[in-house]
Amino acid sequence: MSWSLVKRGLELCEEDQTVASKSRKVDKLTPGKGSRHQKEKRAAKQRKIAKQKELEIKSLFNQKQGVSALDKYRQNTPKDRTTDNIKLLKKIDRKRTPQEYVEKILSQHSKELERRGGTKEAAQTQGKKKPEETTVFSDEDFEKMNKEWLKLY
Repeated sequence: MSWSLVKRGLELCEEDQTVASKSRKVDKLTPGKGSRHQKEKRAAKQRKIAKQKELEIKSLFNQKQGVSALDKYRQNTPKDRTTDNIKLLKKIDRKRTPQEYVEKILSQHSKELERRGGTKEAAQTQGKKKPEETTVFSDEDFEKMNKEWLKLY
């Protein structure tokens, strides 16, 4: 048990004892004795003590509780939006553009390519030209190398 818990428990016990001793004094005062002024004072004291008790009880129940580490983790972690994204992608997939718009865009694109000085096929193959690979060695050289390596093993 930590020192703070023990200390808090002792404080609560002391408060209970002081409240109990005050309430005994009020109980001794009976409403039948004394003048009217004294009776009013006693009633005011009793109301004040009752109000204090209520406030103490409320403060005990309304103490702020600490936030658990799991709750903090849940607040700080980003939410998984995978299902939402999949739903949106399915919506986009359903809404396809009409074929006439696709044809119109393709025709404009091909006109633009021709205007720049090439055809559609020429533009596609222009960036894909690869130089032919040539080697200095012949097939006979490779055969000689294989024979030499096989003799070593």
